[in-house]
Amino acid sequence: MDYEEGFAATDVEEVERAGLKKSDLATLISSVFQSQIFQSGFIHCDPHPANVLWRPKANGKPQLILVDHGLYKEISDDFRLTYAQLWKSLLTADINGIKKSCGTLGVYDMYPLLAAMLTSRPFDEILERSKTQTFSAQSPPGMDSNSDKAMIRGYAQQYLREIIQMLDKVPREMLLLFKMNDCLRHIDHALGVRSVNTLVIAGKYAAGTIYREEDRCLRNDCDRGVIGNSSSVGRIVMRWKAWLSYVHVLYRIRLYEMVSWYSSRKIT
Repeated sequence: MDYEEGFAATDVEEVERAGLKKSDLATLISSVFQSQIFQSGFIHCDPHPANVLWRPKANGKPQLILVDHGLYKEISDDFRLTYAQLWKSLLTADINGIKKSCGTLGVYDMYPLLAAMLTSRPFDEILERSKTQTFSAQSPPGMDSNSDKAMIRGYAQQYLREIIQMLDKVPREMLLLFKMNDCLRHIDHALGVRSVNTLVIAGKYAAGTIYREEDRCLRNDCDRGVIGNSSSVGRIVMRWKAWLSYVHVLYRIRLYEMVSWYSSRKIT
């Protein structure tokens, strides 16, 4: 046991009093938990605000302190990679990729519902982004965040039986990740961060995980579905394609971040 000073993640008044940006704190929190999922595979699954503390550092940035380490889950590499493929597909609005990853997790016809539960956004938005190739879709006239929440609640009421059936089919690891995502979503909401930011951060870590695994398999000629008995030249070409795919995702993320930063400066 140890004592650590800090404020709750949702203590907005203290964040403002310390002169910190709420977006910086939200990004730090999301990055820490996404790195646990996609890199270490050892996850703190109970990040409610009292368990996620912060304190200001001398450089003006927030420092994170995680407490109450009683609910951790260690996920398998197979699940971690499938989950990473799913989040990369959610980020890039790759409908076929979403279907395939959800199928691997035991969810077939109800894959739009699983995608909506993970992102807390209507699946129609993913369909729209698949056409525009953006990370955020424009809401139709008269639609706002409250309308989106109402739509999600409507999904839950309409497909309650299907949700229960789906939760019975997915790997048990998913249940704790749902809980973790709900806790993080609550923190984001309290800090005034849009849900698309979590999508981008999770997708970034997921894309990095997929690239590193593909590159490792191509270098070591492993059999995790990446390569068979290709020639050395073929492996080099495939490694190059994997790197380009990863760089393309990073480029799109960077472009989105620049546009978002410019828009926020323009508003202020």
